[in-house]
Amino acid sequence: MLSPDPGSRNPNQRQDEEFLSSTLNFLTYSYRENLFAEFERLVREEKRFDGLIVDLMQTGFSLPLDIMIKFHSYARRLLKPQGVLLFIKADAAVTLTKDDPGGGLTFNIYDSPFGIFARYPLLADYVCATVTGIDRRRMRGGGNTLANHILFTSTPVLTERGTEIKSAFELHPPQNWLLQFIDDYSTIEGIARLMEGHHGIHPDESVRLMQELETDRIIYPVFTRIQFLASCYHNHKPFRLGRYMVAAGIITAAQLEELLELQQEEGWGRNQKTFLGLLAVRKGFINTRELEILLHDQYLYGGYHKADSTETSAASKKRSMETMKNSMIGSLGAIDCAGLLQSISTAKKTGTLNVEDRDKNIVIAFHDGKPTQAKMGKLKGPDAVVEFLVSWTEGIFVFRDGVPTLELDEACALKFPLDKMLLDAALFQDNANQIISMQPGERNVILERVWNFDDIWRVLSKQTLRYFDETPVSEKDKEHMPRIGSLIDGLTTLDEVIKSYDEWTTHMVLKTVQFFIDNKLVQVQQTSLFKPLSVFQKIAGELQQYLGPEDNRTMLEVSLHYVHGDSPAAQRFHIDKDGRVSVNLSQVKASGTPVSVALLELRRWMEAYLAYARRQLDPRTVDGAIARVVQGGS
Repeated sequence: MLSPDPGSRNPNQRQDEEFLSSTLNFLTYSYRENLFAEFERLVREEKRFDGLIVDLMQTGFSLPLDIMIKFHSYARRLLKPQGVLLFIKADAAVTLTKDDPGGGLTFNIYDSPFGIFARYPLLADYVCATVTGIDRRRMRGGGNTLANHILFTSTPVLTERGTEIKSAFELHPPQNWLLQFIDDYSTIEGIARLMEGHHGIHPDESVRLMQELETDRIIYPVFTRIQFLASCYHNHKPFRLGRYMVAAGIITAAQLEELLELQQEEGWGRNQKTFLGLLAVRKGFINTRELEILLHDQYLYGGYHKADSTETSAASKKRSMETMKNSMIGSLGAIDCAGLLQSISTAKKTGTLNVEDRDKNIVIAFHDGKPTQAKMGKLKGPDAVVEFLVSWTEGIFVFRDGVPTLELDEACALKFPLDKMLLDAALFQDNANQIISMQPGERNVILERVWNFDDIWRVLSKQTLRYFDETPVSEKDKEHMPRIGSLIDGLTTLDEVIKSYDEWTTHMVLKTVQFFIDNKLVQVQQTSLFKPLSVFQKIAGELQQYLGPEDNRTMLEVSLHYVHGDSPAAQRFHIDKDGRVSVNLSQVKASGTPVSVALLELRRWMEAYLAYARRQLDPRTVDGAIARVVQGGS
């Protein structure tokens, strides 16, 4: 029987927990075949949990669909409202959350396991204690930019119960200290700074204490709003006040229906959101200050993309820039990357700009309007800014005024003024567009290395080289170029090659690809691996009718070993128990084998198989099978 792993905490963590209410119930499991038997036992015992963590450090996310369906089924039965089933490994996390009042589950993906911090700080703390390889110290830096912004700019508001407890000083010191700083107007970020300055409490601990207050209904829900608001903002999706209150856990779906019925009885329209809020205040579900917070959230995160149809594009952009200056949050598209950086520079802002788009994130520090440091993944300094200006067209940006970042080091320093970086980016953008336009299929073109790529490159790399725009190829460039060449395998599109190589800027990857084409190291894919493979599969299927399944499979295995033995080439092909032939594309890509080489290996195997078949059967039978397949495919 699989037992939960309770993990271990350091003494300081255990001391902190003495002040926390034990209202949240979490369990951690490593993924095993008998895990569902343990879940079934918990269901029979009618257990319910705030969080179930499944450690996938050993297996990764490669779980069959039927397994995920089982997880979904057990999550519905084992999770409390607002509960979460978390699948976690070293570089990512997936959650199924019971946010839907109807009982359905919401699926969320985090490109970093530390993205769970903003929504589930207490769960995240538990994960760090029970899952090996998840480091609490990195938690804050890896979270989702927009989610963290929503969290730290949120204003906690005391419930009626919270006001009574605050006046009575009933809580233990850390929680009481935090509670005394909650005045219905200070943000979580401001409160965390006060806790750190007055009592030496780390901001992470203040956030965890804040969630305890939320769980005990001392403050109105804050953490339960984050995923909802971030999702609506990302997807440009407006929302009604009633739906927001249900999603945040402030009221239930039944209470919302009650309010809507009361609204109709009093003659107020369904679209009159403010009146619905006032009814919620009258019923005691919220107070007036909480209503102000909810309406502000609704305006900022659910209505930012609405524009007056009569408004000109220029006016829309100007309005977007003004909104950015005031709210410090916005969307690329209404304002482009260059305009965003210039607007911060013009306003002489000091602080940190975060921009994210799916799995990409860039951080740029400003001082008096001058960009001073930048980092985007493995790109640092000017390369990060140039890549942002050249390749980004979408994303959510957050500028935190006066807030420094600990993510940037000396290697991220920007030695050039913004004007120069903007000019360089414009030139690099022109180069990139020119190279892409020269390719058939543009970004979707599939290129492959020539068979003697390594020999040609070995000779060329010793010479003085230039790119298509006559700029010199440096010795440092020559270190990157063969690694880019290894990604050009006849299976991967140009766009995928660019995205796969994150150690260099897009325009440099494109210049390298064009260099390879110009020097005949790379060519547009001439032949496809899949048509010859399909022919081989059909011929083997035809001959199996004469040989029988067992003999046919044996003949396929013997011929493969005869041609390729135990070489890596043999690992590129697979024969299943029914005698079906396939290619291991993962091995082809991982080994950097050009498709032309894999195609040659496949043809040699097929020729050997047919030679064996002609010895076992009448050659006319084999030739007839080949003719039927070829004629059927023509």
